[in-house]
Parts: sequence; structure tokens; C-alpha cells
Amino acid sequence: MTQHEWLLSPLFTGIFVTLGIILFFQLLARSMVNHSTEQEKPINYLVGRLSVLSVVYFSILGVYFEYAAAHTNQDVAFVDFRLLLLFYVIIFLGQRTSLIVIVSSFLARAFFWGFTIGTIDFILATAVIYLFVNIIVYAVRRFQLHQLILIGLLDIVVGGFWVIFHFIRVRYFNDVTVTTSWYYWITFVVMNFFLYYGLTRLNSENDYLTSLTQQATTDPLTKLKNYSIFQKDFTEAFINFKDSDQPFTMIAFDIDHFKRVNDQHGHLAGNAVLKAVSKITADKVKTVPQAEAYRVGGEEFNILLPDVTLAEAATFSYQLQSEIRKTAFKINDNENLHITISVGVSALQKSDITQNLLYERTDQMLYHSKGKGRDSVSVSDPETITDPRTPNTAIKHD
Repeated sequence: MTQHEWLLSPLFTGIFVTLGIILFFQLLARSMVNHSTEQEKPINYLVGRLSVLSVVYFSILGVYFEYAAAHTNQDVAFVDFRLLLLFYVIIFLGQRTSLIVIVSSFLARAFFWGFTIGTIDFILATAVIYLFVNIIVYAVRRFQLHQLILIGLLDIVVGGFWVIFHFIRVRYFNDVTVTTSWYYWITFVVMNFFLYYGLTRLNSENDYLTSLTQQATTDPLTKLKNYSIFQKDFTEAFINFKDSDQPFTMIAFDIDHFKRVNDQHGHLAGNAVLKAVSKITADKVKTVPQAEAYRVGGEEFNILLPDVTLAEAATFSYQLQSEIRKTAFKINDNENLHITISVGVSALQKSDITQNLLYERTDQMLYHSKGKGRDSVSVSDPETITDPRTPNTAIKHD
């Protein structure tokens, strides 16, 4: 049987269209989350780039429905799709996004159909449905009812509107017979169920995958990226910058005498220090575009600084070192602890034929800082780098 011989009921094509629409949206959202620098759990369509994606995607969809209805002169055939679009943007995307989508549909309606009596009727009917659905959604959430009750109430609302369309005989719908009303209502009920099931399952899977991704790439204690993702990011950065004229620097640091903290105050105190140092580091890294911080070992941390010169990285290191030194870390109700860090800084060089050369050079600078008595910053290329505590003295190269 060839494609031209397929005879599918509009009900089945409607189901496939609704599932395809939502699946494509989920794929776009999943791709955006995967390329985001911040892992969201659960996925939130109401904020950030996902909010913009939601507005643009469903607004375009609303405009397309109006175009298709006008182009085919089959306005009644697209009522169920419009209602599903309206219901689910209200339920899943909130009032702000749904208002933008509705306004886009109103403008498209006026553009493709003209500002006629039918367009005014369409706007008024949509506004009434919008208010009615918002009341239902609010009531269901207010009394913490099951989502299936919400879906059932929406089915009842649509059934009522199809009865109204039959008796009122809206002029731009022509005659809506009893058979037509029953058909489109049943079609809506079936599509509504499949769309609800598909959305809830896809949202659940997306949240689960996001959780797995976060667990695989994020250190559970400090919430910094872990060694595994550091290796991946470091390799990608090396490839991108090794033949580039743009600078790329790396910082390695660890907490001085951290074993003593664990031995004298206990591992819970050590964990508190690790989390506090990580928070300071993460906040500091946010001030540098594209920079990323990683916990690569027990008390060991690395920072990658794309498009940052060695001098800028050294300044950054001293600022971070100073901020950690002056912080009083609360380890119990009655005791604060002051700690220091040892830091090594190096930049990618043209002679670095492998990423290991940069890594080892940065590591050597870290051990050089430890050898100088700790609480120190060592930079691999000292010609123009000076210690701000002794501004006339260049940092010694190991």
C-alpha cells in the first residue's frame, strides 16, 4: 500500500498532530537545557530561556492555526486545536505566557480574516473561555485535586460549548449539526487525553533525565561541576583555543592544611568548609564571563578562564585568595575557623601540543605555592605579574 492510498480518520491525524506538536516542543526544550550552563531541576518553562521558547513556539502555533483555518476556510475544524492550545498554555505555562499566545492569535485572526463580526465573536468567545478555564485551574490547584479531574472538567466545558455552538449557530461556523457537535466533542476528549498523557510522561522523563545529568556532572556536596565534566570542558577548551590568538588560562587551588581541619574539628566541619569555599568560588567565578569552577578532588579545585589573560587570572586569584582568607567559616555554634588556600596559575602557550602540558604546568605552580609555605599564588609566566601585597616584586617562577 502506497502513501497515497492511506485513508486515516481526522481523529487519528488529530492525535498524531497534537502529540507531534508537543514532542517537538519537548525536544527543543531538552536541547536548550542540555546546552545551558545551569542545570534546572525540575525543568521550569516559566523562567529564563525556556520561557522565551514557550512564548515564541506557542505563539507561532496559534498564528499558524489561524492561517490554516483561513486558508482552508474550515474554521470549525480548528476549534479543538485552538481549545487544546489555550488550555495547555494556561495549565503548564501560566497566565503571562497564555495571554501573549492569545493576543498573538487575536492579531493573526484579525489579519487573516479581517476585523469582522466573526473576528469580534471569536475574541469574545476566547476571552470567556480563558477566564472560565483560569477559574477551573485555580479551583483544582486550590483544593489540590488530581490533574485527571481538571482534564475531565475541561472535557465537560468543551462539550457545553459545542452544544452552544449548535443552538446559537455562530455565523462564521455555518450550521453545526448535532452529529458535528458530538464528533468534535469526542475528538476533543480523545485528543485531550492523549495530549495530557504525552505531556505528563514527557515532563516526567525530562525531569528524570535532568536529574541524572546533574548527578553525573555535579559534585553533590559543593554543587560545583565535578572532575568528569572538568575533563570534558578542559578538552573542548584546549581544542578551541590551542590555535587561537585568544588567551585561555587555568587556575588550580586547594585548601591549606585541610586534613588538620578534619582531624581537629571532624568531617562535618570539613564538609562545611568545603561548601563555604565552593560558594565563595562560585560567586566569584560568576563575575567572569564563560568561566567555570570545578571540584576535582577532596579539597582541590580548578577554574577554567576562557578569554582571560594571565595577568587577569592572577588578579582574580589574589582576589579569591584574599576573600577566603578574611572569611570566618562557622563550623559549629560557638567556633569560627579561618583558612587559606594555595593557588597555581598558568596560561595556554603555543608550545602546548597537548592539554596535559597546561595541566601539569598549572599543577606545578600549585605545588610551588605549597613549597613557599602555602597561602600563596604562583604564576607560571612572571614577566608582568606582580603580587599586589608586594607590588614591586615579581612572582618567582619555579
